[in-house]
Amino acid sequence: MTIKKRKSSSSFPLKEIALFLFPLFNLLVLYIIKYRNQALPLAEFKLGYTGNLLNLFFVIVLLVEFIILPIRLKGGLQKVENAALKISVVQLAFLIVSGLLLSFEIHISHDYFLGFAVSKIFIWFFFFGAQFLQFLLISYVRLIIIKSASLLYLRTFLNSIIIALFLYCFGFVYSLGTYPVTEKNEPNGTVCVVLGAAVWSNNVPSTILMERLNKAQELYEKKKIQKIQLTGGNAPGELSEAEVAFNYLTKFPVNPKDVWLEKKTTSTTEQVRFIKNELMKKKKLSEIVVISDRFHLKRINEISKFYNIKIKLCGSRVTLNSKRLIYYKLREGIALINFWFFAI
Repeated sequence: MTIKKRKSSSSFPLKEIALFLFPLFNLLVLYIIKYRNQALPLAEFKLGYTGNLLNLFFVIVLLVEFIILPIRLKGGLQKVENAALKISVVQLAFLIVSGLLLSFEIHISHDYFLGFAVSKIFIWFFFFGAQFLQFLLISYVRLIIIKSASLLYLRTFLNSIIIALFLYCFGFVYSLGTYPVTEKNEPNGTVCVVLGAAVWSNNVPSTILMERLNKAQELYEKKKIQKIQLTGGNAPGELSEAEVAFNYLTKFPVNPKDVWLEKKTTSTTEQVRFIKNELMKKKKLSEIVVISDRFHLKRINEISKFYNIKIKLCGSRVTLNSKRLIYYKLREGIALINFWFFAI
């Protein structure tokens, strides 16, 4: 009898401990993947960053539910621990796959869907799968706490979808805010960085890229900046975005020696990393103005916070019809949530 009691008393605590430790372990793995993906050391980790706080928030919600469950329902933890541990293990597996895909830079396709690279969508699937599993577990435990047994699994799934939709809608609403373009609010700096944008056939800059360059030339002419840094390697033709931008910009009275080119970056995060590593660290520049579209500046600001750098933002004067503007802001909202949660 004594031996049996010892076995039963030791088995439950071990599972309960694992129940509380697994979400924290998965959170640590996610943080490591996020910073590794952005080539940042964990020494630069900031818990106060919005995305890191969001990751932590949902773990805390889950742990609080685990604390409330045995209070509300006798033997409550035992009722959910098997399912919770299985979900946590699968969540970890999704995170590991995501990390491996990023580490080995596996490219599934060079195609794009709704403006997003298919390879990036494939990686997002595993990240989102890990996060959605956490939402499922949170919803499941909550329904057990309130003793709602009717259509338990269906309601768990629907509640999880609602949480995910709410977050992406929040990202869209947050991205609606824009930065002013009036002369009164134009920033000064040593160098302005023009983020790359689409190039049309025959090496013609798109309207969006053209308006970013017009703004850079305007600041240069007003002597609000001394140098212009062009970025971007994506382009359908022989020339990179930066080279196409250079050819357009030098049609103005701009000294070519004041224009720098960077021809390898292919995304906003890579360009922010370039600003940090090449301009701030190597060239010791601190007064940097980043020029992009107004609907893009919110995400740039959030990415720069993740990188622990301070930049000045300036919006171009590009005008879009309402349909295209909603499309771009919707993309920005999705991209912002994905960066906050997964740093992709």
